[in-house]
Amino acid sequence: MFEAVDGEAFFAELSRAEERERHPGAVIAVFGPTDAPWRIDIAAEALRAAHLPGILLLTDPSPWRSFQRGGVLFESIDTPPPVLAAMLYGLLARQADVDLLEREVGLTRRCERSIRDEMDRLHEELHLAASIQREFTSCPLPKIPGLSFGVMSRPVSFVSGDVCCLRDAGEDRLAFLLADAAGHGVPAALLTMVLTHALTTHEAAGGGGVRLLEPAEVLSRLNRRLCEHCRGSAWFATAVYGVLDARTRALKVASAGHPRPLVVGPTNAREIDAQGPVLGLLADGEFCEAATVLEADETLLLYTDGLESVFADGAPARGTGVDPAAVLREVHAGGADPVVLLGNLERLIDEQAGSLHQADDVTAVAIASGRRAGELRLAA
Repeated sequence: MFEAVDGEAFFAELSRAEERERHPGAVIAVFGPTDAPWRIDIAAEALRAAHLPGILLLTDPSPWRSFQRGGVLFESIDTPPPVLAAMLYGLLARQADVDLLEREVGLTRRCERSIRDEMDRLHEELHLAASIQREFTSCPLPKIPGLSFGVMSRPVSFVSGDVCCLRDAGEDRLAFLLADAAGHGVPAALLTMVLTHALTTHEAAGGGGVRLLEPAEVLSRLNRRLCEHCRGSAWFATAVYGVLDARTRALKVASAGHPRPLVVGPTNAREIDAQGPVLGLLADGEFCEAATVLEADETLLLYTDGLESVFADGAPARGTGVDPAAVLREVHAGGADPVVLLGNLERLIDEQAGSLHQADDVTAVAIASGRRAGELRLAA
C-alpha cells in the first residue's frame, strides 16, 4: 500500500533524526520532466542520510545511474510495477541489516567519543603527575666549592622511574643518590617518591651534633624502609649512593644492584665496584662500600641501566664501543665539563636507531672536581 505525500515536506523531515522511525521502510518518489535536477539531488541525499532505501522514478534516469548507491536507485517512470515490486522487496530485505549496521556504527562513534574523552583525562592526569613528581623528587643542585655537576634525564613518558638527588652534606661534602625503580611509567614514578621521602643521610649525634651516615648504612636504612612500604609486592629498585669530599676528593660509594659508577680522566677510566642487593627485596640485605680518590680533572659518571638498552643493538654512530662504559669514555674525550659531556651523550643517544621510542628511562649524572670548581649547570 502506498501513500502520496508532499515531496518537499517529506524529504525535509528525513533530515531530522527524530523523524526517522515514523517513516516507512522504503520510498518510491516520482519526478516529472519539469522537476528541477536539484530537487532530485536533495531527495537522493535525504534518503542516503536517513539510511532509507528508495526508488526515484524519472523520465530519463540514465544521467543519474552513476550516482546510484546507498540503497537509492534511479529507474524509468515507465518501469513495470512487477519489476518495481521486486526491487522494493530486495531493498526491504536488506534494510534490517542496514539498520543493524547503523546502530552499531552509532554505538561505535559514542564509544570513540568516550575513549577520546578518557584519553584526554588521562593525558591531563599524567601532566599533573609529572608536575607532582618533579616537585617532590627534584631540588636545586647544591653549590659546593671545588665541584661542578651535570644531570641528564630522558624519561620514557611523562613521569620517570629514575630519581637523582644531590645534597650538600656539610663541610664541603656532596651526598648523591641515583636510583632506578623497576619498570617505568606511573608505578615506577610512585616508587621514586617513596625512595626520595625515605632517604636519610644524617642522624643526631651526642652533644647535639649531627652525624653523616656512611653510604652502606644509608642504603641499608633505605632498603628497610622500602621493604616496609612494598611488603609482599614485586616492586624493587637499584641504587647507588655515595659521599664526595670536595677538599680531599675522597669518594665513598655503596651500590644496590646498580650499574657501576665510572671515574673517567683525560687518559684513563676505572669502574668502582661496590656490591649489594637491590632495594626492596631483602630487609636484612648487606651493602658493601668502595673507596677511592678522584684525581684532579677526573669526572665521576653515574647512570641508570636505561643507557645500556640505548646501545644494546649496536655501537655508537662513530663505532668506538658497545657498552655504556665505552660510550661514556668516548663522550668524555669530547669535553670533560659535566654539561658538555652530557650534551655529547644526548647527541649520541639521538643518533641511535629507535631513539624516539626509548625502552627505558635514561638518567646520567656527571660530577667533576679540580679546575672546574664553582661551576653549577644543569644539562637537559
